[in-house]
Amino acid sequence: MIGVLLNLGFYGLLYLATLYFQQERAYGPLATGLALLPAAVMVLVAAPLSGRLTARFGPYRPMAWGLLLGAVGFLGWLAAGPGTAYGWLLFPLVVTGLGVPMTVPAATAAIMESAPADAAGLASAVFNVARQVGNAIGVALFGTLAATGGSLVAGVHLSAVIASAAFALGALLAWHTGRRGPGSAGLPAPPVTRHQTATPSTNGTPS
Repeated sequence: MIGVLLNLGFYGLLYLATLYFQQERAYGPLATGLALLPAAVMVLVAAPLSGRLTARFGPYRPMAWGLLLGAVGFLGWLAAGPGTAYGWLLFPLVVTGLGVPMTVPAATAAIMESAPADAAGLASAVFNVARQVGNAIGVALFGTLAATGGSLVAGVHLSAVIASAAFALGALLAWHTGRRGPGSAGLPAPPVTRHQTATPSTNGTPS
C-alpha cells in the first residue's frame, strides 16, 4: 500500500508539474528539466540520510518521516499559478524531493525484513510492482483531473491535495506497522522449525 501511495502522489504530480511549466509558464523542454532539477538533486542528500536513520531507528520511523515531509511539500503546489515566481515553487520541489528518496530505502528495508529468508527477492519484486501500479494510477488520475477541472492550475491544486493525503495515509500506515513490531508488514512470518534430536534415555532407548 505504501508503495502504491508513494508513487501515485509523487509521479502523478510530477507529470502535472511538467505540464504546468510547459503550458502555463511556456518553458521549453530544457528549461522544464532544469526547473524540476532541485527535486532530483535531493536524492543525493536524502538517500544516505535514510540509510543512517534506518540503521539507527529501524525502517518504519524514517518511512513515516519521509512521507510526512512529502505530504507537507505537496501543499506548496497550492501556491502555483500562471504568474507565480519560481522561487515559491522551490519549496514543494525540494521538500518532496527529500521525502521520496528518504522513504524508498526505508520501505525496501522494511519489506525485505518482514519476508521469509527464501522470499526476499519476491518481496522486493512485489514492492516494485506496487510502485509501478502507483505510477499508472497517479498519472491517469491527475491527468484526468487536469483535463476536466476547468484549468491546468486547478488540476494541479486538486492533485496536490490528493497527493498530500496519499502521503499522509502512507505515513500513518508506516507508523502503525512500526508500532506492531518487525515482521508485520503483511507478509507471512517465516515458519519456525523445531529440530528434535534423539537423546539416549537412562534405559538405552532413544527418546
